[in-house]
Amino acid sequence: MYTSRTGKIMQLAIKFNRYTIVTVAICVLSAAIIAGGYFLLSVPQQIEFSRIKNQCAESQSALEQVQLAAQEGTKAKQKKQCEEIGQLVSGFSAQRDAATELVFEIGQIANELRLSEFSSKNQKQNNYSTTNKSKFVSEVWLDVNFKASFEQFMQFMHRLECHNPVVFIEEISFQRRKNIQEHEASLKLSFLAEIGPKNKTVAMTTH
Repeated sequence: MYTSRTGKIMQLAIKFNRYTIVTVAICVLSAAIIAGGYFLLSVPQQIEFSRIKNQCAESQSALEQVQLAAQEGTKAKQKKQCEEIGQLVSGFSAQRDAATELVFEIGQIANELRLSEFSSKNQKQNNYSTTNKSKFVSEVWLDVNFKASFEQFMQFMHRLECHNPVVFIEEISFQRRKNIQEHEASLKLSFLAEIGPKNKTVAMTTH
């Protein structure tokens, strides 16, 4: 009877060991499956994340290059526009230091045409100015008075209109005097001067 009990105990022990082994094997296999599944799912995601991250970095770099190129293009365009404006202004205006010289040139024209009692007065301000906000040029206004024959008057007007830089004749006053060869005339002139040191007021009188 003792032997029978011992045999049963041995059988139970063998069954328990088999159960334990099977259980452990199942746990190990399950862990391996879970680890493998995690590896299969995680690695592709990490690769995809790295790929997206690299694409974002490349896109950011490309965007910065485009912005830089746009800025450089804008600067070049602005520089070209300034050069074109400068060339245009140069064709119609006196240089910074030449405004006074231009006034003297007008006086020389008057001398060449033998205008009598010629005088000119530089006006610092004028209500008709259209370049107050210009960054490139300012207007110089000049009041001119003289006596001349009609022919001399027309020649003086023509010389001014053909002058370079351009002299604009803004107002004309011509008073004919009976039985006298010389007539009284006055002109309001203007010309453009490049922005620079303030032009000195110039007054001239010739006889």
